[in-house]
Amino acid sequence: MGGGENMSLAVETEKLVKVYGNGKTMVKALDGIDMKVPKASVFGLFGPNGSGKTTLISILVGLLLPTSGSAKVLGFDVTRESVEIRRRVGLLPEGFGFYDHMTALENLVFLATLDGVPSSQREKRALEALEAVGLKDRADAKVSTFSRGMKQRLGVAQSLLKDPELLIFDEPTVGIDPEGAAEFRNLVRKMNRDGKTILLSTHLLYEVGMICTHAAIIREGRLLVQGSVDELYRSVREAKGFRYEIRVKPGSDMPLQEIRSIPSVIEIAQSDNRVTVLSKNDIGSILFSLVTKNPYKDIVESLTPVEPSWEEIYRFYQEGG
Repeated sequence: MGGGENMSLAVETEKLVKVYGNGKTMVKALDGIDMKVPKASVFGLFGPNGSGKTTLISILVGLLLPTSGSAKVLGFDVTRESVEIRRRVGLLPEGFGFYDHMTALENLVFLATLDGVPSSQREKRALEALEAVGLKDRADAKVSTFSRGMKQRLGVAQSLLKDPELLIFDEPTVGIDPEGAAEFRNLVRKMNRDGKTILLSTHLLYEVGMICTHAAIIREGRLLVQGSVDELYRSVREAKGFRYEIRVKPGSDMPLQEIRSIPSVIEIAQSDNRVTVLSKNDIGSILFSLVTKNPYKDIVESLTPVEPSWEEIYRFYQEGG
């Protein structure tokens, strides 16, 4: 059954459209989405609230049918083979809840039953999932004693019960304190190192920059851009310029003449022990060879390229790239 043409992709959608309502009250929640999620990536689906993220996720896991277009998840068609998809995908929906009066282990064993895990394996899988998210020592504690961050980790454990190839998290860090959010990001990195593909939706720009290898920006049901995070950075840099920061030892006087004479340099700004260089082209290697020889090598402490912020990236693509 199934088996898509492009086996390097975990998710592939083509001209995906979802319309709610009929007649006068029609709302186009998704408007021709072409999205490609590479296997073994951490793929961030970024967009403001109401941009269509949850609708897209619901179609991918078979909870909603598309109005038109097609989508494949792990090579299986979302309309015809949603049962196969659900066997292989772990989902953590937004606002996921547990039974507070039951222990963490009892909750997971119950959910493993609903997930169709054979009875002989349920407790073993539940304990493995708790260990994976760092909650094994709280297996017998009631969920009512858990913080929001711990409940979120329990939610991730629930999504791991089937040992899925693909994990989908919808707004996973909403309402969690910074420490809990940092724990969640570390967990995502670990699962990705273990070979899992992770698709997460978020309206928090910095989250994409912190953990994602690939990203797509969705707005009002349309995909504005997608690609590896490096590709998205590079496109903005090529349009807006490459920025570098040179740190110098306190009290040093930085001779800027040679840097000014590099053909593609647009501007140089100096403040305290910092020199910022903006250029049309990628001059990193030229700057490096310059600052590692006299008279620079004794006064320069570091040279680093400055990535555009995710706010800049979003604004750039929102304005049409």
